[in-house]
Amino acid sequence: MSKSSVFSVCGMCTVRCPIDVQVENGQVAFIKGNPHVPAMKGAVCPRGAAGTALLHDNERPQTPLIREGERGEGKWRKATWDEAFDYVADRLKKIRDEHGARAISFTDRGGPFRDMHRAFLRGIGTPNYNNHDSSCARNVQHSALSLTGMGRKAVAYDFKNAKHVVLQFRNIFEAVNVQEVNNLMDAMEKGCKLSVIDIRSNVSAAKASRFMMIRPGTDYAFNLAVIHELIAKRLYDKRFVDRYVEGFKELEQFVTPYTPEWAEKETGIEASKLRSFVEELAEAAPSVIWHPGWMAARYKDSFYICRSIYIINALLGSYGAKGGLPFVLKPGDVGAKGLKSFMDLYPKPDEKRADGVGWKYKHFEEGPGLAHLLYEAIETGEPYPVKAYIAYRHDPLMGYPDPDRVR
Repeated sequence: MSKSSVFSVCGMCTVRCPIDVQVENGQVAFIKGNPHVPAMKGAVCPRGAAGTALLHDNERPQTPLIREGERGEGKWRKATWDEAFDYVADRLKKIRDEHGARAISFTDRGGPFRDMHRAFLRGIGTPNYNNHDSSCARNVQHSALSLTGMGRKAVAYDFKNAKHVVLQFRNIFEAVNVQEVNNLMDAMEKGCKLSVIDIRSNVSAAKASRFMMIRPGTDYAFNLAVIHELIAKRLYDKRFVDRYVEGFKELEQFVTPYTPEWAEKETGIEASKLRSFVEELAEAAPSVIWHPGWMAARYKDSFYICRSIYIINALLGSYGAKGGLPFVLKPGDVGAKGLKSFMDLYPKPDEKRADGVGWKYKHFEEGPGLAHLLYEAIETGEPYPVKAYIAYRHDPLMGYPDPDRVR
């Protein structure tokens, strides 16, 4: 029996953890975390470990399938890759010739191949690229941009050196980022406090030094009261605020009515507990991380919740701080050259996007677009017909609002 290890990157979620793939007789036998990456500690989450099942699952198509018969009949036949590529290319050429390149759309899960996908679309001549992020972390992104002019990935989270971490609708201990979990556990062993705000008790709550079970839909009210308390009791980082924050007086006036007593009626969390929580945050500042969470784009007020979280981090002086939210450096910041983009090989299409982003909805950035509005264009033919839809590595029927209409 021949055995070997292949070091790779996990493709089971967006985190892309470094992995060690154990291969026996040319077949994947076991997946674990890369032991040469200290933060991984040889671990991988259950989803990553299940990569072997994905490879060998009999219910997963192992070859291209071409539909035979009418849509919905469930009749498919196996095809070779060459036949499948020719089939797709012929269909796309026909659509481009009859309706123009803009009639072709593409959505993906994001990841390391996104640059190639977008270059492919530019080569065709269509502006209609979307990805799953429009229904995941997009409100986190837009809230960060609205406050700082920087996106959500402009900062990292220094869990390892944090003195107090707040998880709000973010169940890190049952999630997928192994490095974050390991770093947070290391910090907790050194005395870091963990506060969890959630509508249910979960594993993260079980490990927390403070768990606050909040009434569903009232997170924004709670956060406003936290801001009120930080300002009213002068617990914020005055030096940081004076140097870096604009509009502080307006913020102070805005949160005046949102007292802990008001929040108690809204959230079910006692005013005294909120006050002691805020005092603990101030004691640990600036080595505080209030994580803006994932998946927040599914809720109507999530943009404002995330804004309030970034405001709290700013009031605590966490931006750029050790144990807080350090800024992420780009290659140019350290005198290195970044990689060239495949997209630069082709000009940007001079067409309006079918989802309206950039011309109808100017407050949204074009990155992932708004895929659920792309479906509206497919249905109505406005602003123009969309005749081809390529979905790569995500399920649009499960990942976007109003699945019945999407279907």
